[in-house]
Amino acid sequence: MTKKFSFILVVFFSLLWLSPTLLSQQQESSAELESQSESESESESESQAEATVIEEINVQGQRTTFALRLEIENAETEVYNLFNELNSDDEFDVTCEETIYIGSRLPRRTCMAAYLRKEEAYQTQSYLQGIPIGGGLGSPGSGSLLSFDGVRAEVLEKTEAMEQEMINIANEVPEFAAALIKLANLVGTLEERTNN
Repeated sequence: MTKKFSFILVVFFSLLWLSPTLLSQQQESSAELESQSESESESESESQAEATVIEEINVQGQRTTFALRLEIENAETEVYNLFNELNSDDEFDVTCEETIYIGSRLPRRTCMAAYLRKEEAYQTQSYLQGIPIGGGLGSPGSGSLLSFDGVRAEVLEKTEAMEQEMINIANEVPEFAAALIKLANLVGTLEERTNN
């Protein structure tokens, strides 16, 4: 039994003595395996990334006429809003509204300065009051239907003053000038497209 016991002790001590050495070797080999697997996975991911690189394709197309008209409407709104904020006379304020005319179901956008809307309302009222209602020449409402000659001078004068105000603002405010240029370019593009 002593031989057997001594053999077990030798094995036991040799394991104790060799275990740190074996353990460190195992750790080193496992670290080497991990680093190899990491480098392999990195090289695989790099090769996959190289394989999945997508070419960049630039497509340049023309805007549709509908899209161009929407851009013009937005640019008009921007110009008029800036002008309304910056002008000195409330009669020059421009408002836009959608109107459906008789015989049509399609709304049309109409933009007009306040002085033009006021004059249009006045002329419409004068026209309606001028329609004869059953009586002779001297009855109420027997006046002229529309008098454009008297209106032209006043409207022309205010229109010229409004144009001058726009020019002055465009010279003083670069943002307004840029908005006007953008609108002019868009309108020019639409006209060029519709004429060709």
